[in-house]
Amino acid sequence: MTASRRPLRAAALSFMFVGTCLTGHASAQPAGGPPIDPRAMSGIPRADPQTEPGTITVRALLGSFSQPAVGVTVELELKSQDGSKTETRTVVAGQDGRANFTDLSAFHGGTAVARADLDGERQASQPIAVSPAQGFRVLLVKGAGSSGAAAGPATDPGSGPAAPPPSQADVPLPGVAFDNPGTPKGTLLVGTLDLRGGTPVVGVKVRLLLTGPDGKTETREAVSDARGTSRFPELDALAADVSLVAEADLPTGTERSQPFSLTGKDVGMALVLAVLRPQAPQKRQMMGPRAVPTILPGSVRVTVVGPDDRPINGIPVAIVKQDTTGFSKRFEDATGEDGVARIGDIPLTGEGLFHVEASYAGAPWKSAFFTLDERMGVAVEMRVFPVTTDLTRVRSAVQFGVESMENDLARVDHLLQVFVDGESAYWPGKPYKLNGAEGATGLVVRDRADQVLDHDADAPFTTISGPLPPGELIDLSTAYLLEHDGTAEIRWSAPFPIVDGRTVVVDGLKLTKGAKKGPVRPPHENGESRVDLDVYEIGAMPQGQAYDLVIDGLVTRPRTYKWLGLGFGLFVAFACGLAFALRPRASLRERLLKRKAALMRKLEAASPGEREPIVAALDQVYCQLDALDSRPRHADPGAAWQDKA
Repeated sequence: MTASRRPLRAAALSFMFVGTCLTGHASAQPAGGPPIDPRAMSGIPRADPQTEPGTITVRALLGSFSQPAVGVTVELELKSQDGSKTETRTVVAGQDGRANFTDLSAFHGGTAVARADLDGERQASQPIAVSPAQGFRVLLVKGAGSSGAAAGPATDPGSGPAAPPPSQADVPLPGVAFDNPGTPKGTLLVGTLDLRGGTPVVGVKVRLLLTGPDGKTETREAVSDARGTSRFPELDALAADVSLVAEADLPTGTERSQPFSLTGKDVGMALVLAVLRPQAPQKRQMMGPRAVPTILPGSVRVTVVGPDDRPINGIPVAIVKQDTTGFSKRFEDATGEDGVARIGDIPLTGEGLFHVEASYAGAPWKSAFFTLDERMGVAVEMRVFPVTTDLTRVRSAVQFGVESMENDLARVDHLLQVFVDGESAYWPGKPYKLNGAEGATGLVVRDRADQVLDHDADAPFTTISGPLPPGELIDLSTAYLLEHDGTAEIRWSAPFPIVDGRTVVVDGLKLTKGAKKGPVRPPHENGESRVDLDVYEIGAMPQGQAYDLVIDGLVTRPRTYKWLGLGFGLFVAFACGLAFALRPRASLRERLLKRKAALMRKLEAASPGEREPIVAALDQVYCQLDALDSRPRHADPGAAWQDKA
């Protein structure tokens, strides 16, 4: 795989990871199921971690994802929390049909409703929370509510026990009319449900508004029975261009359906007006460390609040400075009654990074890193929680993304996301390791990972150094390399209970062991880059148990070149050793004579003050030559033998 394609593949692997399943939202179509019809999701807002907090993005479509409503004016009707302030804003949809609404801080805690005219058809969203802590997306799709796109099985809407996930197209959605074969043609059933307890709302007056092309509206009324059902018969005589809207005054306010029509229907229709589960109160968004002109240079103001945004008194706080040599220095204080610790007189000399550490409920809490400015101080906000060691409150999802690399290595994008239920953070009492797969090398922490994940260079594991806060998705993703011979084995023990596991491989690879379902090739929208990926479901896994996966089809180096290289290396080593052993060696006498000649030349060129050490060295050479010449030699017996002869 070329380097240019690698970032695209890595991004695609990251995009495929379905972490939102941990918070109870469906985020992908069922494996092998029909393509999702966007009309089934029209008007239903969803929190999106990829959308800037406090922003609402509306996407207008003319029936499908390939038909963006370019140039359509999208309205956003905003209402403050107490209802005292309202405002309507408009944005023209861009090339992809999207309209972004930002700078909504004046309506935080309130609601918004998105509307758009799509080829003469008015579409509106359900109320959208305006929150500084989350961004929201919503679709407005032509044909929603009148085409039966959200049609479900033939059931009485008054008997449904709970609300379905918004991405499933085979169940009724609140406020969306659907075909109901069990109902006579021309009859509409309206169910009123309290989804907080799965019970019908009885005795509610339901109003059916019939609006003609001239704008005149007729109202019909019916009261919900013991099953929470209101019946409107004999509607098949209505003109084809009459639009219907059902509404009812439910315990949480007036609920309205999306506009729909009975024209061309051979069966009756039904819809549900529901009291949804109330959203949990939005916590104040914690701001990251930031320079503030009103704080003196060399000072840090630390604000510590609890889960309910109330300040916490008496929290030990330390400003920690770490320089480039690894040396650290601490500046300590504690929060006052206002939950604020003010630490000043911090030297601004030398380079280094700062962070805040706080101790609460026996757990260490740490802020992001920051630097100090010579012109102003820094404000830091931290939220702390009670802690729990109950592992049953922790749920996680994992995805292994595998692709071939050079030199018989496979890259594994190990995406791990964790969610903690309740109001307490998970902390077992000390930092704990998260290992990579067995045999992993070159492990690195992904940029997307959260601050609680630490890693020492070259270590095959990471360390969770702080508590996992509740109610949010925590990313603990890493990447590493595995050696292979065309087949790679991934064996990894689950540190937390895994509720959803997947393996994603690039085109040409195959998961041959460990798959529960698949492969499935995810669809892509028109205009988007095609991603050649196969997705395998590997299922849930209890804490402490191990996934055992085998991936085939990885690219290997040809063995011929490997053996040729090894043989050539051995030949070179042998030749060098032989040459060293057979090299000509000068005798001791020859070396001494060369040394003598060199010293004589040096003595001739030396000044009077430099002669003494040279003369001493020459004296040693002469002594060695004399000793060498005076050694006993073998006698030449030639003359003696001749005399005796």
